[in-house]
Amino acid sequence: MRNETIRESILIQCYGVRPGTRDAEHMARYARREGELVDAVPAEFAREADYLVGRGFLEERPDELNKAHKRWAITAAGVDHLEGTGLV
Repeated sequence: MRNETIRESILIQCYGVRPGTRDAEHMARYARREGELVDAVPAEFAREADYLVGRGFLEERPDELNKAHKRWAITAAGVDHLEGTGLV
């Protein structure tokens, strides 16, 4: 269940900033602030974002200033999933 909550949070956050990107630190901070996951840590968000890349819902985009810093953007499949399930 926790993994699913993190995945939904990631997709919704990336949907909200499209066509921009989000990184794990900002996603975890937002989830803590909103009270969804008060103990959220960036490593969880990075792991689940990589999972969503594998499913085709996100794509990884390197940070323009720091190529080693991972950032993610929602794909058309991710948008379709969110809209199809009524999450947005």
